[in-house]
Amino acid sequence: MTLVSTTRPCYCQAGQVSCGTCERCGEPGHTRHFPGPVPVTGAWCDACYRLVGRRHQLLRWGVPVVLVAVVIAVIRTCGSW
Repeated sequence: MTLVSTTRPCYCQAGQVSCGTCERCGEPGHTRHFPGPVPVTGAWCDACYRLVGRRHQLLRWGVPVVLVAVVIAVIRTCGSW
């Protein structure tokens, strides 16, 4: 299936107000690709789509930062024995 809409990257037919139900809040939404590098297609309203995209970006950078912090804590703890 190809992207049809010119105003947002979704699979709705031209002129449709919505073409799905938001997976998060249940409001009318748009079927589109997940806002990140995950190969998933789903339906989100505009507000939830932006929120999911922001959370995904935080997760993308948050996990490596937490892992580095854990490694530093382990090194400090083992160094004091």
